[in-house]
Amino acid sequence: MPFVLALAASALIHAAALLGPGWALPGTHDNEPPPTIEAVLARPPLPQEAVAVARPAPKPPTEKPRRQPAATSPVVADAPAAGVPQPAPQAVLPVEAPPPVAVPPAPTPASIALPGKGRVRYTITRGEGGFVVGQATHTWEHDGLTYKLQSVTETTGLAAVFKPARVVQSSQGDVTADGLTPREFRHERVNGLDTASFDWTRRVVAYAGREDAIAAGAQDMLSMYYQLVLLAPKGGALEMPIATGRKLENYRFEVLGEEAVALPSGERRAMRLRTRSGNDTIELWIAADMRGLPLKIRFTDRKGEIFDQLAQDIDPRETQ
Repeated sequence: MPFVLALAASALIHAAALLGPGWALPGTHDNEPPPTIEAVLARPPLPQEAVAVARPAPKPPTEKPRRQPAATSPVVADAPAAGVPQPAPQAVLPVEAPPPVAVPPAPTPASIALPGKGRVRYTITRGEGGFVVGQATHTWEHDGLTYKLQSVTETTGLAAVFKPARVVQSSQGDVTADGLTPREFRHERVNGLDTASFDWTRRVVAYAGREDAIAAGAQDMLSMYYQLVLLAPKGGALEMPIATGRKLENYRFEVLGEEAVALPSGERRAMRLRTRSGNDTIELWIAADMRGLPLKIRFTDRKGEIFDQLAQDIDPRETQ
């Protein structure tokens, strides 16, 4: 029996040495800390061929972020939160299309008895003897809507040597069924420039720093010749306000009847008209069978000097 107890005690001591975390052996000195024995359990080493070399796992290839295409679908609003009162939907009224804009019709060219363009050259003589002192060239063009006129008068021959002079008149405006409606007139001469601007909306003409009221049918010093050709008066008299660039004056043309006019191309019948401006007199001979300017223009100044303009060649052409 004592032997069995001794064997059990020896087994218990051996188990405690192997399994216990720390166990003190009894000694003779109680004041000194007893030495400790630590038991460490370790797994036996693996065979050399069974040891696997740990390698780092390969990293997955990095891809650059792709740019997302712009959203083409309409943006959807967030759903309203539950329990939050929402405003009542408003009724969407249909949008009415604006009414079509009325486009005014294109203006219709006026039909007037004047070629689309043309030229008349005059010889200017002085006195009863017909001494040639210069020439004048009139040109015109129109398209039935607007017109442009020009007159260039200059001395020639001996007169140009002793007294050179050049006068240019121009007129432009609109063509209507009633004839010409001037807008701008210029009178250029050696010692100055006169102009007249017509404002038919306000019914005024501006010249020499002032304005005057005008009536329908008013003309300038150049357009008046063409207007008389278009009117082709046969008798009586007619009134015409004329803007000269220096003043606005009412001209009264008297129809004196038909007369024969001798031209280089032969004799022609023409209607004679006359008007007076102060002490000056202007006479015109308008041919009934000619479309263009007068065949003859006579100017008699206050001293009684007579200057005649006689048509040498007339070149009327229709607009191309």
